[in-house]
Amino acid sequence: MEQYLELVEAVAFSHPKNDMEENEDAILPALITKNAIFIALADGVGGSNGGSTASNIAISTVKIEILENPDTNLKDIFNKVSSNINIEAEKQANKSDMATTLVICKITSGKVEIANVGDSRAYLIEEVSAIKLTTDHTKKQELIDSGIFKSSELKGHHSGNSLTNSLRANKKFKVDIETYESNSGSIVIVSDGVYKYFDGTRIVGNSSEDNLLQVCSNLKKRVLNKGPRDDFSLVAVRFKSGCTAIKSD
Repeated sequence: MEQYLELVEAVAFSHPKNDMEENEDAILPALITKNAIFIALADGVGGSNGGSTASNIAISTVKIEILENPDTNLKDIFNKVSSNINIEAEKQANKSDMATTLVICKITSGKVEIANVGDSRAYLIEEVSAIKLTTDHTKKQELIDSGIFKSSELKGHHSGNSLTNSLRANKKFKVDIETYESNSGSIVIVSDGVYKYFDGTRIVGNSSEDNLLQVCSNLKKRVLNKGPRDDFSLVAVRFKSGCTAIKSD
């Protein structure tokens, strides 16, 4: 039996909240290696000097590390990103507090691996529902996890914007890494400039995983129709994998 992995569909976009400001998001559209498909998204932390620099360092580092060693593990990539942010912060004193979120998805035959720092999110699209694969590293999520508040009680609360974990210059970080078994499906990674317009599984709308372009188009239209309040970015792939019999002569 021979394993195979196929990229069926890929979608990506990244836009600033308006034409007058710099886009602090950065994305890695589908990058295909011999045995895997990678996508990634970084959201430079607003309010920190050099947010866009940090997010671009993150994505460029991810791409370089994958191309140099496609089998490298995701934790090592995060460590390299952190190191490169620290190096750049030492060069530019005015960006000594630069920070970014980062989500990386690695898809291999039968397996999806998600690594996350911050509050950007990854979703698995199943039919017309979206399952959140990442946990937000925010004060709001801490309050929910502690049992003090329900998510509905904190809707719109400022704690949702307060990060408890990020790739910040000269600071420690914690990366969450989860692995899921899957032979096919759609993975969507979004910055908070996208998902804050949606509520739970309704992120998909009336489309399904079989039409990833329409799903992503609906997401983008919702942001534009409501009026962007932040930079908004998305990277998505639909894939299938499995095993095929090797024909003998």
